[in-house]
Amino acid sequence: MTRTRSSAVRVAAGSFACALLALVGASILGPIAEASAGSTPATPLPSSAITTTRNVTYTDADGITLTLDVYQPEELTPGRPGVVLIHGGAWGSGQAKDLDAEGRLIAREGWVAFSINYRLADQSSSPWPDELTDVQRAIRWISAHAEDYGVDNQKLVAMGLSAGGHLASLVGELGTTVDGIGRTIQDPNPPAQVKAVVALSPPTEPMGLVSTDGDVPPDCTDNKICTRFWRLPLVTNFIGCTPAECPKSYDQASLVSRATPDTVPIWFANSTSEIVGLPQAKAFDEALTNVGVDHHFELLDGTAHADEYRSRVWNPMMEWTAAKVGVAPPPPISFSSKNILLSPVVVVSVVVGLALLIALLAVALRDDDGAM
Repeated sequence: MTRTRSSAVRVAAGSFACALLALVGASILGPIAEASAGSTPATPLPSSAITTTRNVTYTDADGITLTLDVYQPEELTPGRPGVVLIHGGAWGSGQAKDLDAEGRLIAREGWVAFSINYRLADQSSSPWPDELTDVQRAIRWISAHAEDYGVDNQKLVAMGLSAGGHLASLVGELGTTVDGIGRTIQDPNPPAQVKAVVALSPPTEPMGLVSTDGDVPPDCTDNKICTRFWRLPLVTNFIGCTPAECPKSYDQASLVSRATPDTVPIWFANSTSEIVGLPQAKAFDEALTNVGVDHHFELLDGTAHADEYRSRVWNPMMEWTAAKVGVAPPPPISFSSKNILLSPVVVVSVVVGLALLIALLAVALRDDDGAM
């Protein structure tokens, strides 16, 4: 009888171990299995199921080779939305890789992201409108090569952070046929149109962020963070002159001035006391409302700027974006769990399971000793 009970315990212990492994395996591999069901995964893809391609050339300008990084699901499925990511840096710094986190999030949700490099203020004799023109050319290249990456070029979105949000919004207002001062863009790829724009903390009215003789910029008012940042000659370096010297250029670079009924849907956000003064966001919201543009303005309390509030807006922002390009919402991202192996459910299951398994094996071994 003792040996029989010992064998039964061994069988029970083995069954329990298999069940435990199945539980952990399902937690880890479940998203992969669900992703294979269609182009929009039921849950976010694991990082192992996405690929990144760096430094793909899209054009040459002033002897500078301009490149982009591509983030996509490993499985190539046609018809996916494509998101053009435009980094910030006050038009004078930054690079495509700065939006690595955003690119990976988009790919995990089953879409394809293209994070672009463009000439910065010190790389061009005419940063305005050259920086915008580079973005427009990148979008034309992406549209022309969309099929190579499983993207539907009728489902393109421009997403920019800070100064990148300014450039993305201008594309939503102007398209990609003419540049910021009205010249026809000479490019081997045909014009392309984005269906929607997402902008996190975009400067919207450059003139309002210029400090004259060290004074507080008009749109910073009592915002010390805004004042400290824009007292630097960041806007004049971008436009190439002061508002007094070239008011027309400032008007051309203004999101408020360029809003028309033909502007594509725009989702944008701003914090109440951040680097970009709140009057900038309110003026843009009013301008879009006045011309009847479909848009959403997300106002957040605090000082967070652009990617600093990403986790607070990402899921509703992507749901809004999906609706504008006519696809099902992507699976929501959880910003609280870093690793499935460290999630509370898995950890507790493993700890309790191992404790019970050890107890069962101890009983089995004691029974064997008694039988001898």
